[in-house]
Amino acid sequence: MMQRKQLIGNLSLLLILALVVILFALLSPNFRTLNNLRSILSSYSHIAIMAIGVAFPILLGEIDLSIGAIMGLVGMVMFNTLLIHHLPGPLAIVIGLGIGILCGLVNAFLIVKLKLQPFIATLATLVGYRGITYGISGRQLFPETTVQAITDPIYTAIDGKIGIVPYAFIYLILLVALTTLLLSRTKWGINIYAVGGNETAARLSGINVDRIRMFAYAFSGFCSALAALVLTARMRSTQESLGLSFELSAIAAAIIGGVSLRGGIGNTIGPAIGAFLTGTLYTGLTMIGVTTYAQPVVVGVVLVVAVAYDKLLATRRSRARTRTVQRIETDATKGLQHG
Repeated sequence: MMQRKQLIGNLSLLLILALVVILFALLSPNFRTLNNLRSILSSYSHIAIMAIGVAFPILLGEIDLSIGAIMGLVGMVMFNTLLIHHLPGPLAIVIGLGIGILCGLVNAFLIVKLKLQPFIATLATLVGYRGITYGISGRQLFPETTVQAITDPIYTAIDGKIGIVPYAFIYLILLVALTTLLLSRTKWGINIYAVGGNETAARLSGINVDRIRMFAYAFSGFCSALAALVLTARMRSTQESLGLSFELSAIAAAIIGGVSLRGGIGNTIGPAIGAFLTGTLYTGLTMIGVTTYAQPVVVGVVLVVAVAYDKLLATRRSRARTRTVQRIETDATKGLQHG
C-alpha cells in the first residue's frame, strides 16, 4: 500500500514536471531546443545525485547539512591529487569517493556516538569541511595551478555524453535504480523505513539502529563525492566555494520529491524528479525574462507547498493511527466483556 502511494506521488510529480516543461516551451522558443534539454540534464544531475544521498538521513527523520561542504572538499582533493601530485585518474576517483564516505562517517560518529543533534552536528561539519577545503587549497598554495585544467583522460571521461544525454544523467539513473532496489527489495531498506517510522520500536525489534544511521550518513557523503567528481570533471577544475548552498537545493529537491521530514516515508525517485523540477523552473523563468531575484521566491513557494502537503499527510496518518488504536481497544474491551 505504501509503495503504491509513493508510486502515485512520483507519477503526480512527473506530471507536474511535464506541465511545467510544456508551459515554458510555449512561452519561450529557446526553451524547447535540444541544447536547452542537454543543458538541464547536465546542470542538475549533480543536484539530483546529492538529493538522493541526503534523502537517506531524511528518511530516518534526520538531516545532513554538510553535503555541499563535502562536495567542495572532495573537489579540492581531486584538484590537488591530479594537478599537484599527478596521481592517475582511477586512483584519484577512489580517493575522492573514499573522502566522501569518510566525511559521512564522521557525521555519523558525532550523531550516533556523541549523541549530538543531526542539525547541530552537520552544521558544525559544514563549517569544518569548508575550512579544510580552504586550508588545503592547491589554488592558494600553488597559485600557478589556477590557470591549469585537469587533463587526465580517464577522469575527464566522467563528463562524456551519449548523443544529447550526458553521462551524469546516466549515473543518476543507475543510482536511482540501485537505491530503489535497496529500499524496496532488501532487508536494509525495510530497516531504514522502520527506523524512520519509529526508532524505539525498531530498536526493540532487534534492528541495529546505529548501523543503519551510520550507513545513511556514509551514503550521503558518497553521493556528495560522486556529484563532486561529475562537476569537477565538467569544469576541469574547482573552486574553494564549490558546492556552496548546494545542500539547500538538494534538501529542497528531496522534500519536493515526497521524502517526509518526519522520516519513514519517501523514495529516491521523487528527489531526482524534484531536482529537475526546480532546475526547470530556474531555467524557464530565466528564459522568459523573470529577474534572478524573483526566481528563488517561486521555488520557495513550491517548497512551502510541498512541506505543507507533507504536514497535511502526516496529520491524516496520525488521525488514522489514532482511530485504528481506538478501534482495537474497543474490540478488546468488548471481547473481555463477552468473555
